[in-house]
Amino acid sequence: MKKIIVRISIILGLIIALKAWYSMASLASLQWFLYPMIPVIELFTNTPFEWIPEVGFSASSGIIIEKSCAGGNFFIICFAFLCFRLCKFQRVPHTLLRLVFLGICSYLIMIVANTTRIISAIKLADWEWTNALIDPKTAHLVLGSILYIFILLLLNHFISSKYVTIQTT
Repeated sequence: MKKIIVRISIILGLIIALKAWYSMASLASLQWFLYPMIPVIELFTNTPFEWIPEVGFSASSGIIIEKSCAGGNFFIICFAFLCFRLCKFQRVPHTLLRLVFLGICSYLIMIVANTTRIISAIKLADWEWTNALIDPKTAHLVLGSILYIFILLLLNHFISSKYVTIQTT
């Protein structure tokens, strides 16, 4: 029982530290976090973006990708989910390697999810009939929420089915 409490405490401490860092991070310090999405977004939307330090990645069409679009909260949620599901506390070096690996996996998942969300929101805003039904900002938020939940459910399904296969063989 004591090991479980220590494990949960370490993961929660790490998650709280990540959230505190992300909350206080400046836009400039998040440029590296945002950048991997930009070439893919440019490719699929045919919209060039440029980095403006006070604004974020900006397009001439008025689209801005900034801190609230970075996907940091989804990254933290995904990291927490993967840690609670997959992190086994063994010796310190193994545990640290596993945490780093899960962090990298969470970052890659966040890039795919967030890039998909931004591209979908841009494409959705281009359709005039959707603007008549719902404003683009609300559509962007709803689309992001649905997409993030779907990806986490898909991830859970993949992990659960893999875990069952490992346990039954």
